[in-house]
Amino acid sequence: MSYIASLRLSDFRNYAALDVGFGPEPIVLYGPNGSGKTNLLEALSFLSPGRGMRRAKVTDIARRNDGKQAPAWGVNVILEDDTRINIGQVPEYPGRRLVKIDGSSATGTQLAELLSLMWLTPAQDRLFTGPAGDRRKFLDRFVMAHVPDHGLTSSRYEKARSERNRLLSDQINDPRWFEALETDLAHHGARIAQARALTLTALQDEIAGRDSVFPKAGLALDGDYEAAILAGQTLEEVEENLRQALRDGRSLAKRSGRTLIGPHRSDLKVTHIAKSMPAEDCSTGEQKALLIGLMLAQARSRQGRNPILLLDEVAAHLDEGRRAALIEELLALDTQLFMTGTDRHLFEAFQGRAQMFEVCQGKVKQN
Repeated sequence: MSYIASLRLSDFRNYAALDVGFGPEPIVLYGPNGSGKTNLLEALSFLSPGRGMRRAKVTDIARRNDGKQAPAWGVNVILEDDTRINIGQVPEYPGRRLVKIDGSSATGTQLAELLSLMWLTPAQDRLFTGPAGDRRKFLDRFVMAHVPDHGLTSSRYEKARSERNRLLSDQINDPRWFEALETDLAHHGARIAQARALTLTALQDEIAGRDSVFPKAGLALDGDYEAAILAGQTLEEVEENLRQALRDGRSLAKRSGRTLIGPHRSDLKVTHIAKSMPAEDCSTGEQKALLIGLMLAQARSRQGRNPILLLDEVAAHLDEGRRAALIEELLALDTQLFMTGTDRHLFEAFQGRAQMFEVCQGKVKQN
């Protein structure tokens, strides 16, 4: 099992400096609100491609003291096999973030190949009632655990889409420019659809094959190109169909000034199977339970490449019985996990099977 053996922070959020070691057992971080528990999880989330669990700008993370901001922040990790990962802001270029693995510059894809991370935060409690874009991001985070270069593919797709949108809004009519960008969009878009379909199938299989105290979720992708992959079309067929659709829809896109076709418009649809009810119509508690169930299913589907779990205030709104059941299911995953909560008693069901750390005013002390 790959796990984080040590973490060192410098000028990260409310941490002037932190140097702490961990074992493979579950890690519980408890303390009052505002003490820095979520900040620590956010630091760990940068070990995954993207902007972290808060999607913060590089320039907004460095510690502030008396109205002054530190020149740069850093997150430094050593894994159990002595692999070193360094992530931080570049002082000379404050908007730039640098990633290194064992001293060499690295990409997000290389991070995803090395480590798989998943997280649940209170902000995701509104996932099923919020915009479709939030659900796409949630699904795509799962996809990166199955297809490590999915983040790079998505970035290239968005770059091509942004450039095509600029042509559309500027009323450019040169077909050669459009054809080049639409070829890129179709190439990357088809691979996004394929990766999502693969992940959806893995999740569906895992959910169907195992019982849990948390409700089973029915999953579907509301997107033409994901549906085509699931229906048996080849990657090449989907790519050609998307390219042709972009070309045929160019006139309508020019009138709206944006790209109207592609996997950037897809949505993840979730149903509470036992109630035959869309997740957005379920109670707040049921939506939370569905989210936890999805996270557990994703973690189990990756057995053999165990994800590191970051669970922020997940236990706070569960009753005692469900908290205990969650802890037993987490222990059965045999993976490193970090959980936060305001009170230590929320984690009594670990019964000595977790490392307990008290967090107070940017200080972390093991108890």
